[in-house]
Amino acid sequence: RGTWVNTHTSQTLVIQTPSNIERNRKGTRIVEVTKLLCLQHKYDENYLPTNNDDKVYNEYITLDETNSATSPSSSIPFINLKSERHKVFAHWLIDTYGKDLLSQGSGVLDVAGGNGTISRTLVECGVPSTLLDPNPRCGCGSGPSSSSSEVSFGIIPYALNGNGSDLTSRTDAIGETIRNCSFLCGLHPDQATEPIISLALRLQRPFAVVPCCVMPSLFPNRVQKRYNRDPVRSYSAFCQYLLDMGGEEGGGKEFEVGLLPFVGRNKVIYSRR
Repeated sequence: RGTWVNTHTSQTLVIQTPSNIERNRKGTRIVEVTKLLCLQHKYDENYLPTNNDDKVYNEYITLDETNSATSPSSSIPFINLKSERHKVFAHWLIDTYGKDLLSQGSGVLDVAGGNGTISRTLVECGVPSTLLDPNPRCGCGSGPSSSSSEVSFGIIPYALNGNGSDLTSRTDAIGETIRNCSFLCGLHPDQATEPIISLALRLQRPFAVVPCCVMPSLFPNRVQKRYNRDPVRSYSAFCQYLLDMGGEEGGGKEFEVGLLPFVGRNKVIYSRR
């Protein structure tokens, strides 16, 4: 659990997993392992029955030879489960930017954070945060402060669109909270991915986004700036489109790219200042 495991073609890993085994878009199998049952050699008797019933589904995977065995001391990083991605991202923000920067003003603006795990983790670490999401799933609130005793961070139940001018132009506490934020972030924020960067550039704030869905049908006017203005339809083209925003909207600012240690789409695009 939590590490890349390698073996050769004469061995089979027998694992327990909470979900179906799927492939990502490159054809690589992505599996969340809850328990390693055994390492089975080529001529060993099957550890699990080969006939499935309605409750148990078994699948044997012979790992590719290119994935040979590694130890905990390997240079391959620790890989977290997909369910832990929000906490991983929150701690990465603190490690990368520091609590002092993130705590300035009204704190972090967590855009499209859904269940509020990022904001909750930040607050637990001493960093103020406000969740900006039209459908928050962590309590109720109509402004930067929530009345729910279970929620320790502000909730603004509005969507971020365009460059966020409709929100920053408000004269109430919502507008003040957004204008005075220290940092903007979004983990798989879907439609809000591009607006996060646009608002961060307009407010001159650092940001970090982890892109996920491209949604070309919702954004048909997105075109690749370096490749004959072809439509942005793939994940890689979308990431490059976001990086190019630094040159156009950011006055030549160069964004950085990193990888977060969790299963799934984990490329983070961010700015230092």
